[in-house]
Amino acid sequence: MSGAPDPAAQWLSMRERGSVLGLRFLFLLTRAFGRAVTRAVLKPVVLYYLATHGAARRASRAYLARLYPRVTWRMIYRHFLNFAEVALDRTFLLQGQLRHFEAVSRLGFHHLQRLTAEKRGALLLGAHLGSVDAMRVLAEASDVRINVLVYTGNARMFNGLLRSLHSELAGRVIEIEPGSVASLLRVKELIDAGELVALLGDRLGVNDKTTVVDFLGSPARLPTGPYLLAAVLGCPVYLTLGLYTSPRLYEFFCEPFIEGALVLPRESRSEALKALAQRYAARLEHYCRMSPMNWFNFFDFWKSGE
Repeated sequence: MSGAPDPAAQWLSMRERGSVLGLRFLFLLTRAFGRAVTRAVLKPVVLYYLATHGAARRASRAYLARLYPRVTWRMIYRHFLNFAEVALDRTFLLQGQLRHFEAVSRLGFHHLQRLTAEKRGALLLGAHLGSVDAMRVLAEASDVRINVLVYTGNARMFNGLLRSLHSELAGRVIEIEPGSVASLLRVKELIDAGELVALLGDRLGVNDKTTVVDFLGSPARLPTGPYLLAAVLGCPVYLTLGLYTSPRLYEFFCEPFIEGALVLPRESRSEALKALAQRYAARLEHYCRMSPMNWFNFFDFWKSGE
């Protein structure tokens, strides 16, 4: 089914452009004052944002209320601060400054190492849960290269930032161009060459095919594009997340999601896609409950499912 306009689609372009501008600002701060001082500066900035951005504040409260019996102002503040701290860490990670991070747990990382060693292509299904950049950079440090598929609306700005901070990662960003098959052909090239391609499965884009699933107790709409792509490519899919768990620690999780070639039955394709999206939602829910403050979708995520 075709997705109707929803808050995520409308918010996507503005949010990602703001993220790029914010990263540039954080980069200048870190160059001038270092990580410790910049982390301290984030606290009043986040407090101001929390006080002045009612829609994002309400979205945070609505999400947290699905996980906690009582949501306080302090919890919402911690949620926003986690997001800001992860954004700050991106500037260090993209510069390869891993010395700021004492340890990184890589639970399931052996899956990606095996795929790389065997030169087997795969899709890596992530979410706006934790840090995609942490996952990519930390994987790169262990000789596992990850390409990423992103929307054109923010890819050019984000690529410009990447080029200034990490030129190699910038070269592995694939831009989705609406109405063009060029990006999909590029993904096929990479998969056929035995490379890994990451994409996010929790946010709607332009003209996405979607389905409604149960997520944290209410209906929500998710794209089915990742599973259609996996079926076309005939490659395995792994769920991959980099969760922020302390000021110096990111926990990397990787688990098989679709092993082998995905075949969608012609007669019940919609039902099969819905089942895959529901399984993805169930795994997201698992990780949200494990690390609630890593959820970085600050809009009414459930409105699209109504």
